[in-house]
This record gives sequence, structure tokens and C-alpha cells, in this order.
Amino acid sequence: MSNELAEVYDNDTNRLAAVQEKLEEILIPRIELDAGRKPPIVRYQLAKRTRKIIQFRHSIFERVYPINEVLALKMLRTGFKQPSRFGRWCPVQLAEGDCIQPMQGPGYPTYPAIYRNYIYFMATSQNRDTFMHDPMTYLTLPSPKPVVPIRLAIIGPPKSGKTTLAKRFADEFGLIRLSAGEAVRSVIDMQPKSALVRTMNAFLYRGRAIPDELVVQCIEVALSNMQCSTRGYILDGFPLSKHQVDMMTQRSIIPVRVLDITVPSRELVNRATIDRYAADKTFIQHDSAQIFAIKLAAWHKEIEPIRTWYQEQHSNLVTIEGQHSKWWVWNKALETAKESVVQIQTYLQRISEGKAASIADMCITPHEFVQRLGDFDQYCPVSLADGGELVDCSTTKSLKYGVEFRGHYYKTCGDKERDCFLKEPEKYVPPLAPRKLPSQDMRPKRLTGEEARNMFPKSFEIQGYCPVTFLDGKLRYEAIVAGDPEMVVLYREKLYSLQDEEKLQKFMRLPENYWNLILPHKLPPKKKALPLSSLPMLGYMEQTVAATITKSLTAVGNFKPKYPFLTPTRSALVYVAYNLKANNPRNSDYIRKKYKRKLVEYENTCKLINYLGDNMTRRYKDPQNRPEEFDFKLEMFIQLKDKEPTSTWVA
Repeated sequence: MSNELAEVYDNDTNRLAAVQEKLEEILIPRIELDAGRKPPIVRYQLAKRTRKIIQFRHSIFERVYPINEVLALKMLRTGFKQPSRFGRWCPVQLAEGDCIQPMQGPGYPTYPAIYRNYIYFMATSQNRDTFMHDPMTYLTLPSPKPVVPIRLAIIGPPKSGKTTLAKRFADEFGLIRLSAGEAVRSVIDMQPKSALVRTMNAFLYRGRAIPDELVVQCIEVALSNMQCSTRGYILDGFPLSKHQVDMMTQRSIIPVRVLDITVPSRELVNRATIDRYAADKTFIQHDSAQIFAIKLAAWHKEIEPIRTWYQEQHSNLVTIEGQHSKWWVWNKALETAKESVVQIQTYLQRISEGKAASIADMCITPHEFVQRLGDFDQYCPVSLADGGELVDCSTTKSLKYGVEFRGHYYKTCGDKERDCFLKEPEKYVPPLAPRKLPSQDMRPKRLTGEEARNMFPKSFEIQGYCPVTFLDGKLRYEAIVAGDPEMVVLYREKLYSLQDEEKLQKFMRLPENYWNLILPHKLPPKKKALPLSSLPMLGYMEQTVAATITKSLTAVGNFKPKYPFLTPTRSALVYVAYNLKANNPRNSDYIRKKYKRKLVEYENTCKLINYLGDNMTRRYKDPQNRPEEFDFKLEMFIQLKDKEPTSTWVA
């Protein structure tokens, strides 16, 4: 039988060898696996080896040829091959969502590959291998968006990690890192004979500090570098004062994002102490505890105006908690930088295609926004077109829902309205807009109660009743409700009083529905305030002392006082009297504290009965076997016989 099995095995092996030779002749690849290992390992190896055939099946007949960078540039220069539509962007990184173009030039090698008649540049060799396995997937990607440089500023207290973060940005993305000192030194080194340098030398030779105006000029000169225009820049610890912010704004130096690193003062002091005694210090620095405290105090004094300016004017301030690890801080800062680049890229692409674009977080000041407002002022064009509602968006200064179309700005009232406008902007602006914005005198205006009273003798329409409640209640008698004198709207030179904020907003949106109502002849009686002194005793107590008495009765019910040698009723009455005196808001602080102290003493005295009952026994105990306070409290209890807690109860 063994001979038969050996013969079958040999026949199968020969037939398999013949099949393999035939496959090799027609150039069909074959895969060999060691099936003697565990099944999960075999399945993994099989999936890995067949991945190119199964997962990348649409690219199975495509061929990509790797080449070196010198050959790629030579082919492009001679016109033998053409650059792909990705340019110098890495298609693999674009597929992963990277929005920053890879570094180029000396020290930053690229990994090109030829596919058909085009040359593609990859950032790493691993990316090139990925592209070679499945090029068809990356050809379906949209073309890269415009290159946008990163423009950041990092502010924060001393020892918060500003320079470390700025240096990493410079190393990772090729940004120009600029501090005030580095900007001045670079101008002095590069332009030693310029008028700016001569002016600065006049201050330096006399031992004086360079004024902020000259420092900002140096930063402006340094930012004219081509690398700043292509890769971007990052301001390290600048600006430091509101005056420097004003100088930068005058010269149009506005970072797209201002990273504000916040660190608790205790952590800053610990970091300064560690740096002060670091073993790798090469020379003595002005970093004593006193000097650091002065620097920290100066920073706290100057930082609030800077934060307020960037938050209110440009909405580009991003707070990062610097007490976390350096990896967490880096990831947060990198995420912020990439978000800003994506927003600008999307904006530029949509505007160039003639579409509407969002202007959220685009550093647009309120003044610039008002200057370029469209035909709808700050009213939502989507709400006006779809529902005829006048939604005034000027109450919020944020441009989160702001959009731009054909050179004009518009403001929508929410995410849904903004998305509708971005999808079909022509539908909501002239000449296709179904409704026009009413003139200024035909728009409702909200007034305060004081402003309405200053318009006397002008009175409220429909006798001060709420028109929204009346119409929404189907003009019924029960829906005739008086409005709040503080909720006032001026419309068509008439005053309307609304019941609450919700009704006021509804009137502001649809004033045409509510402005011309007529009241029925039968009206509910006017509500008149009654003086407390005219109320019956029970009503007077309900409006004045009911809450205080309820709290006192609840307290006496919870405590259940029993004063020595007094009846339970009398004990409860005295407790209520003390409680009312201690919690009377009309009493002075001295009186309330006095009776709170008496109330505590009264409670302690009432506890004597329970204490003596728990510690007194039928048999006599020697003094040394009694609790320490027993004799004192027993004597106190005996002395309370025939004595009131107070001669006049609550005197």
C-alpha cells in the first residue's frame, strides 16, 4: 500500500511540475507558500502575496518605473517626459489628506517615478512603492489645491515652549522662524548699508533699545524673503505688546493663526528653575528668580490687550495648554496650522472657479466685512428667500457663517443656511433672488424699555398686548396677553410690546404677519398691583414671610428640640423664634450672627438630655470611671431647672 501511495505522490508531483513549466512559458507568475505552518500564518501570507492581484486588480496591467531625481529632471528638461498634474505634490500624501507641499531642494530628496508619459514625485521611498502597487487609485484624485504658505505667530509667557515649537515647525516644513532679535540681526547682516540699519545703529551705539517701529520694519524686510512667500513663516514670541500689534497691522503683517500657549505660573517657575541649574549651560544668563518674576509680570500686564485684539478683530487666536507633553502641544499646533491651510486652499479654489466660499477664520475684520456687504446687509439671504423671514445676523460678531460670492460678503444664520448658499449661491442673490431686502424704515428694530419710554407720548399698538401670542392663538380671547414693557420692537414707526424673547424674535422675523392686528371689543381686565398693606393677614404673610417660616418649621421638624425642664411645645416655639431671628434678611449682619450663635447654643443644650440618657446608669460609678464631660454636663443640666433659655424669649 505504501508503494501505491508513493506512486500517487510521484504522479501528482510530476503533473504539478508540468503545470508550473507551462505557466512559466506563458509568463504567468506563481506564488509558493509553506503550508506546514499554522493556518492563521498561512492565511496572512496568502493575503499579503495576493494583495496586488485582488485588492489592486484594476492596476494589475499598469507598470510604474522608479528613477532617480537627476534623471527625472533631465527628462523634464529635454521634454522626453511631462510633469504630472500633481506637480511636486506627493500623490500618496494627498490621498492621506496632507495639505502642505513636501520640502524640496538640497537635503530634501524626492523619489520620482515614471508612469506612462508623466513623472510623479513622491516624498518617501515607501510612498513610491505604494504608488507603484496601485497607480490607478491615485490618478482618480482631484488635482492639488493652490500652494498656501503657513503664517503663524506664537505668543506665551517665558518658558512656555514657544521657541521649541517654532523650531520644530521650521525643521518640519521649512518655515522661516523669526523673533524680534533674529529679524534685527538678519537685516543688519544682509543690508549693513541701508537707511534702516543706520537708524538702528544710532540707537545701538548709544546703548538704547531699538523702538518697536524699527523692529516691525525689520520683520517686514525679513518677510520679503522668497522662502516666506512659498513655505511661510512663524513669529517666535512676537508681538509682545498692543503697540507692536498696531505697528504690524499698519504694515499688513497679520498671522493667519496666533497660537497662545498658556501654562500655570507654578509650572513656569519649575521650568525656569530647572533651566537655571542645567548642566549644559555654557555661560551665565540673566535668569535669576527675581528677573524671571519681572518678565512674567510684564507678560501678564501686556498680554490681555493682544488677546482681545486678535480675538475681536481677526478671530484667529487659538489657545493651547502648554502644560501637556511636547508631543501633545505639537499635534495640537500642527492640527491648527493644517486647518488654516485647508481653509485658505478651499477658499482660493472656490473663488477661482466662480463659486461661493466660506470666510470663517479668514482674518477678516468687522470693518472690512461691513465695507464689502452685499445687497442683504447683515440679514440672512437664505432665510429671506426660502421663508420670507428677516433674520438679523448683526447681533453676533462672529463670521462663522459668513460667505463670499462675486466679491461681496453675506451672513447666514446657521450651518444649514450656509451650506445651501454655498451649493446654489445664484439662487439667493440678485437677479434670481425671489425677495429683496426691505428698506431701512420697513425693517423691525429692537428697542430697550428705556428707549421706548423716551419716545413718549408714542404708545404701544393694540394697547400693549402681544401681537404674536394673539395671532398664534387664532385671535381667541384667551390669547390676549399683555406684553413685557422691556421687550419692545419698533416697526413702521409703531411700537409693539412682546410677551417674551421667543415672541420678540418671531415678530422680528415675520413682522408683516403681526403688525396690523385689531383687538376685539371684549378685553381681559387690566392687572393692577395691590399694595401689600391692603392684603388680608394670610395673604400678607404668604407674600412676605411664608418662605422663612416654612424653612424654620422644616428645621424644627428635622431637629425635634427638647429643652431641659421645658415642654416639647415650648421648646419648639423657642427654636422657631431663634431660627427666624437668625435668618431674617431685614436684620443687620451683627444681629443675624448673634442669633445664629444663640441657635447653636440652644441646639447643644437640647442635646444634653440624649447625652445623659446614653451615659447614665442605674448603679453608681466612681468619678474615674465616668466620661470626662459627664460631671460638667450633669451639673449644667441641674442648673437649668426653673430657668428659661432667655427671659424674654427673643430679646
